[in-house]
Amino acid sequence: MQVRAIPRILNNQVFLLVVLSLLAFGVFIFTRRVAIWEQQLEARIAAIWYERGERLITSGKVEAAIQAFRRATANARDNQQYMLALANALAAGNHDAEAQQLLLQLREPDPENVEINTYLARLAANQGKVDAAVHYYQNALYGQWKGPHADERRRNLRTELIGFLLQHQQRDLAVSELLILEARLPDDAASHLKLGKLFLEAGDVRRAFNNYAAAAKLDSHNVDALRGSGETAFQLGDYGKAVEYLRSAQELDPSSEPTKQLLTVAEMVLAEDPLAPHLTTPERRARLLQDFERSQQRLESCLSQTTDSNSLAQLQSLKTEAAALQPKLDRSRDFDTVRSGAGLIFRIQEAASATCGPGSPDDQALLLIGRARKGMQP
Repeated sequence: MQVRAIPRILNNQVFLLVVLSLLAFGVFIFTRRVAIWEQQLEARIAAIWYERGERLITSGKVEAAIQAFRRATANARDNQQYMLALANALAAGNHDAEAQQLLLQLREPDPENVEINTYLARLAANQGKVDAAVHYYQNALYGQWKGPHADERRRNLRTELIGFLLQHQQRDLAVSELLILEARLPDDAASHLKLGKLFLEAGDVRRAFNNYAAAAKLDSHNVDALRGSGETAFQLGDYGKAVEYLRSAQELDPSSEPTKQLLTVAEMVLAEDPLAPHLTTPERRARLLQDFERSQQRLESCLSQTTDSNSLAQLQSLKTEAAALQPKLDRSRDFDTVRSGAGLIFRIQEAASATCGPGSPDDQALLLIGRARKGMQP
């Protein structure tokens, strides 16, 4: 009897273990489902607060948006999108220290993250911290760009950095970034035009001209490209190209007074230079005498306007020199005399401009001719 009772007891214990195991499994499944349901609920709540924060920040209610984003991140602590939105709102609300702390916390496990570095760069830029801003901008630019239009978004960020550098007078570094941007530039008129303006702002007139000219070649009816090409060619002293581009711009936009004035001066430079190549001797002499007479008139006018003793002495000395050179100019036809006269014309125009301000377009042209010829001395 006892032998038969043992299997029965064992069977009862096995049954009990099975029942307990099934109950435990059921509890586990139930608990897991509850946890998943709670996570999903928290995710939905976080999404609602995030969307509310986005609406609030768009409508300019920054402080309310910050609170909404705080609730979103409280319900979804690992959601980087929500954390970045909170950091952005904090920065917009001038909570810079908290925004920076949050961004640095996000950056620590992912130091090459493009978006985080971009946020940090803009935060530092808003604070005027040039070195920090450049550091984070460059980290972002050399990070791993993914998603649609990655190349375009990277170019836009580099352009943003260049604008920041120019704003803070960091021209050398701006030019370095511009050269990188130029190497990866789409070959279209709008891109070259934009780059030309940036190069000009950075003080690199030659590369500004190259990009303006490229834009004008791609779109011959683009007034801004033609005008930019003409203005930069003028600055470079290439008055032939300046006239070519400015005439085209003037034809498309006759109402532009600055273009008209610059074109007039550029045409005068070409028409009045006594040292221009390929002139015959009579043409060269005629130009010289006309320019000399014009400069003497400018000198007399300036002498009558100034009362400064030093300026008067300088102008009077030039007048005496001009009177001594006049007979020689009337008689001689050799090139050395022409060159001496051209040098004196430049010195008269330079002194008059310094004392009495810019003269007429004719006077401006003569001054530019002298500068182009480097003020040849007798």
